[in-house]
Amino acid sequence: MAEPFFFLHLPRTAGTTVNDILRGNFRPGEMLSLYRDSDFMRLEGCDATALEGIRLIQGHTLLHNYDPPMMYSRPVRVFTFLRHPVERLVSEYVFLKTWPETALYRFLNDNAVTFQDYVTSMRRELKYRGKNPMTRLVSGCDFDLDGFPRQALDTAKRHLETVFCCFGLKERFDESLLLIGDVLGLQNVSYERRNVLAKGVKEDISEADVHLALEKNAADMELYAFACDLFAARTAEKGPGFAARVRRFRAVNARYAKVCSLIAQKTGAVGTGDIENPKDAFLFPDRPPKENGGPE
Repeated sequence: MAEPFFFLHLPRTAGTTVNDILRGNFRPGEMLSLYRDSDFMRLEGCDATALEGIRLIQGHTLLHNYDPPMMYSRPVRVFTFLRHPVERLVSEYVFLKTWPETALYRFLNDNAVTFQDYVTSMRRELKYRGKNPMTRLVSGCDFDLDGFPRQALDTAKRHLETVFCCFGLKERFDESLLLIGDVLGLQNVSYERRNVLAKGVKEDISEADVHLALEKNAADMELYAFACDLFAARTAEKGPGFAARVRRFRAVNARYAKVCSLIAQKTGAVGTGDIENPKDAFLFPDRPPKENGGPE
């Protein structure tokens, strides 16, 4: 049986939209979601037989082993999406403070947690969120949060280049879908944007806040720059026909998104308030960040 794919889901990287696409390409019995405490408890102590028939695993969780990639003693083929680290961090902070169904909504608002607090705090709920979380997730390494994690960064680069089967960038989403779709054998990657902050929702993020985030996420910034260069090289390898393919996909998807919007308006399914087209409730993690550094 072919090795399952594993979607290593870094929050606020268009992952909800990606999961929506994946659900359209895999049958429910072929997918395993690891987002809630109950998901992990159900599989506690399980071995590779628990993944029989599973073709796709998805979740905000570290792999059990990275090189080679393993989950529940079963080899997996890993893919992920990345985003500019500071933009992702701001989006995560605003999203968690904005939508009451998130696990940290009350904590952030009851404690008046500022963006600077979010980046620098060493409290259990926050310590792994604002300090190179992308490097931690992609490398699988634990490291000193006060220092520059050179070894973990080098490991993360190697994983992107030679261990993961592919990766995408939120900023080059359509191209990413086509590349990942080729690797996963997806038949349809048309999408409508999901779980997006409404245009009027924003937080006052100062220039000092941005500088602090850049300082605390220097490794993530270097990893992101490396990923952008690697992604550009991989799209170039596809040849001149790839750009034409992207244009055709965008034209088709624009029509698809318009139809989805019309249907949502007629059925009253349009998201209201601060989150447009919100994600399904079952995808919300109901656990705090793990003490071993695993992102939620």
